[in-house]
Amino acid sequence: MKRRSKRQTYICLVLTLLLVTASCAFGALAQTPARKAAAVQIGVGLDTKSTTQSQLANLIRTEVDSRGIAATDQEVQKVAKDALNLLNRSKDPQKGVIYIHTKKFTFCASWGADKTFCKSH
Repeated sequence: MKRRSKRQTYICLVLTLLLVTASCAFGALAQTPARKAAAVQIGVGLDTKSTTQSQLANLIRTEVDSRGIAATDQEVQKVAKDALNLLNRSKDPQKGVIYIHTKKFTFCASWGADKTFCKSH
């Protein structure tokens, strides 16, 4: 009889440890931080697609500052450079829209007939 009660004791001990481990794991998962909200979209409208990197950087910096987004000058310059590259590769000089996604914001630039697209979407 003692042998059976020892076996039951061990089984109960193992099951209790499994239950405690599972509840700790569930508690740790429940305490993970909530996902961040989607990145903010900033948009600029250009009359034509011919612009310079410094002009784009100034427009981006103005929009970022007005939205209260903490972006370094390096981040702004990278977005301006990438935007300028996409502008130069675009096929239609009369109108167009480009997007650049970063961790902090999504940059949208539209020009020509589509000039108001980024501001309205």
